[in-house]
Amino acid sequence: MKNNKILYGLIGIVALVIVDVIIYLCVKEFTVAKWINIAGLNLSIIIFWAAGIMPDDGNKRFLANTRLSIVTIYSVLTFIISALFILIGIQNITLSIIVQIILLGVFIIFMATNTMANNDSININNVDKTNYNKILDMTKRIELIMNMIDNKDMYKKIEKTYDMVKNAKITLSGDSTQIDNDIMQAIGVLDANVQNKNIDMIDEQLNKINNLINRRNQM
Repeated sequence: MKNNKILYGLIGIVALVIVDVIIYLCVKEFTVAKWINIAGLNLSIIIFWAAGIMPDDGNKRFLANTRLSIVTIYSVLTFIISALFILIGIQNITLSIIVQIILLGVFIIFMATNTMANNDSININNVDKTNYNKILDMTKRIELIMNMIDNKDMYKKIEKTYDMVKNAKITLSGDSTQIDNDIMQAIGVLDANVQNKNIDMIDEQLNKINNLINRRNQM
């Protein structure tokens, strides 16, 4: 991957040099308007080139493909418009500045919006991962308790609670920290009662866990 980025970087530099050499050879008169469009054309290449060599932080970005599309559309559109303005010899400085600013401004707005949405999606994914790990921990503890049960009826009751916990919602609209702690505490009490074979307290804790899971799923 690192070698690919180096090669991509070299390709970008070569492409930039080739384009600038062609412009230098083809353009007879360099006016202010042409310099503005040449700058825009170069910027389009640089941004496209930079997007390909940016280091990967290791996170899977939900909107990464959208970001690539934004960069590609801006680079291609700006390159074509800038090259067209240079070829037809647009002399209007104001027009050249306005077009380049609009293209760059729209690009920045879309990239900023994409980045904010992407950051939100990463935060949500991190929260979901945390919730998933909590549910996994709960199910493992209940599974260990189930392995200690000899009574079939009691095993089925605990199995029902196990299924409820295992299928609990991962994505929640609120903070489930307190209710998760209550569930873990109830599982701990359930474990102790199973070891002591306290049937009445086992039923009580199972009902408590079931009610807590139902409350959690409503968040």
